Parts: sequence; structure tokens; C-alpha cells
Amino acid sequence: MTTGRAQLRQPFLFVGNHPCLDFINTQMIVRGNPTDLLGGCEDLVAWLLQAHMVDKVQAAVVMTQWSHKDQEQLFEQGIRFRGTLREMTKRIVARKSIPHSAVEFINQVLSRCPGYPQLVYTKGGYTRQFQSQAAQKDGILVPLAEAASDLLCSGKLSLVKKCGNPSCILYFYDTTKNHARNWCSMQLCGNRIKVAAHYQRKRNMPTV
Repeated sequence: MTTGRAQLRQPFLFVGNHPCLDFINTQMIVRGNPTDLLGGCEDLVAWLLQAHMVDKVQAAVVMTQWSHKDQEQLFEQGIRFRGTLREMTKRIVARKSIPHSAVEFINQVLSRCPGYPQLVYTKGGYTRQFQSQAAQKDGILVPLAEAASDLLCSGKLSLVKKCGNPSCILYFYDTTKNHARNWCSMQLCGNRIKVAAHYQRKRNMPTV
């Protein structure tokens, strides 16, 4: 997947109900073509900002005070982390064991932990959020690693699912009441599949 977000101006999707899954979902299928929404460090930082993994000040520090080399290294680390999370998620969905290499990678990022936890009020009540210190270059991805560790330790892994559309590569955490969610979203896949199934049923009906 080589197509960058800047070329397509494709917005980020936040349909995964979990930061790790939303990060994986920066790779998607657009009009039948594999598309990578992260074309460089600017895209990565934009996603981290929209996902509340960094704040505006931290994002500005990365983009205005870091060297080009440091930005490239951050981007490379982010892409590698995404690949690790995708492989981990595939195995979760397949009910297979988590690769030890994935745990090692997450722990490696967590070990860089410059920052502090804070209580943040949301619509659902208070939650703990790690505040990374952008001045420490190794710490930018720590909140994402914390989210990954929370998923493995606290989340019900059986609720991690892949979209039911065979042509879709998006994942989500099923928080619906009966845990019966099948699609990344009705708008993107659900309605399309239902319409296609209805059309196929009509075609298969015997004519009088």
C-alpha cells in the first residue's frame, strides 16, 4: 500500500472503538484499491492528534522543532508498530496466541515512557490518559503502546472483530449490547452488502 493520504485527501476513520484498531484502520480499501492513509510523518502526527494520543502543543513540537531525520525515524517506528498491531489483531480474530514478538515490541515502546498519567473526563465518566512529553523523542508512541497493553490486559479479545465484508480490511471492537456488530460501519459496508444480497436473492428467484 503506497498511496498517501495527501494524494487522495481521504479522511481518517475512527470506527474501531479502540485506538489500536483505529490505527490499524489507516490502511483500508478505497474504490477497490489498497490505500495507506499514512504517507509520512505529518500524516502520522495528524492521526495521533485526532486520536487524542498527543495534544496540539506536542504535535507542533514534532513538526516544527524536530529534525527531518527524527521525523522520518518516528514515521518508520509508527509504520512498524502498525504492522505489529495488525499481525497481533489478525491472530486475535483467528483465536490464536499473541506473538511474543508483538509483546516484546509493545514493551519496548512502553520502556520509553517519558510522561505521566492524568484523569480526563469524558461522556462516559473519568478515564486515565497518558500524557506523553513530546520533547522526549522516544515517547510519542507510548500512549499507543499503553492502549495496546490495555486491550490485551483489560479488553475482551473475543469482541475484536474484522468487518464482515470480505473485501474490507477494517477491524473494530464490538461494544454493541448483544455483541452482534458485523460491519466496520453501515455506511461503508453494511448497507452495500445488504443491497448486494437482496439483489442476488431477486436474481435467484424463479420467474413465472
